[in-house]
Amino acid sequence: MSDAPKLYIAGMGMITPVGANTAMTAAAVKAGVSGYQASSYYTKKGQPITMAAIPEEVFRSEKFQIDEGDRYGDLYDHVIKMAILALREAVAGQSIKNSIPLLLTLPEEVPGVEHTPTKLLIENLLNQSDLPLRKDAVRCIATGRAAGIEALDWAFSHLYAKGEDFVLLGGSDCHQDYPRLRALEAIQRVLAPNVMDGFAPGEGAGFLLLTRHLDRAMSHANHIIGLCQPGRGVEPGHFASNEAYRGDGLDEAFKKALNDYSGDGIHTIYSSLNGENFWAKEYGVATLRNKSFFQDKVAIRHPADCFGDLGAATSPVLMGLAAYNLLNEPGVTTHLVYSSSDGAARAAVRVEKLPRMANL
Repeated sequence: MSDAPKLYIAGMGMITPVGANTAMTAAAVKAGVSGYQASSYYTKKGQPITMAAIPEEVFRSEKFQIDEGDRYGDLYDHVIKMAILALREAVAGQSIKNSIPLLLTLPEEVPGVEHTPTKLLIENLLNQSDLPLRKDAVRCIATGRAAGIEALDWAFSHLYAKGEDFVLLGGSDCHQDYPRLRALEAIQRVLAPNVMDGFAPGEGAGFLLLTRHLDRAMSHANHIIGLCQPGRGVEPGHFASNEAYRGDGLDEAFKKALNDYSGDGIHTIYSSLNGENFWAKEYGVATLRNKSFFQDKVAIRHPADCFGDLGAATSPVLMGLAAYNLLNEPGVTTHLVYSSSDGAARAAVRVEKLPRMANL
């Protein structure tokens, strides 16, 4: 544990292919429920791509105020509606009097591939009367899987330097788009028959409501959750690079996230591992070089095995699951969460369970 300032989780929301909210997703992941299935998307050879999707009835069961704009489609529809559902859950437990900043995570840019227009997404989120978002305080970080942890730096600044009471942090992402799938298929990364080293494209959203106020933190069994300063790293040998891939970026992120940690050995790591062999090397390097912080048999949890690769929603969902499980695991006080992007970004953060009364 450390006495350094922390961000406290005041609420969280998520929607994934295995759960319409946080509790359902956590229970499904714990039980090993898989959302994988042969999709209606096909490779150029006519083989079905294995994906993880949210049932359509989930979107039809809620009311939305959507401004479709000129180029609205299925991809935009899912990204916008998932974000709204997860945001609603994140703020449901708090009485928020003033509108608050939004730190929005976005996919990495891919040449020739268009993602949901950021302006369309933001305008639709701002149009929801039940979401307390401040129009002039929306910031975006487009680094994919690692973005949610990287954005914690902004959250610390908004809450402590700028004196905000709350910030919302998270993202929504979807792979149900042929240009995006074709770009991945071209380098044999989508899971399909005869593809031995691909991942299941998923869809989902995750948001955290963060505060600097201990008395506004969500609690369970007289405990609250704190997020420490994140560790960020740069991997020169990323997917699109010709440089040697040594795992230095994730090691850097681990070292920064664990620098001031003096508690018991961490026994659980939440990871963005998605089934591709590429990511195993840096995980091995980072844990080996920082083994003094972990128990000998450190557990690794990579819920993409259940709900697929969530892209820009990965980090917020992983942090939410780590926090939810910490609150419900007696005797466990700290998890490490990390996420790696296709590009150079690597990020890690400690998620800590704190006794509520000891901090008030």
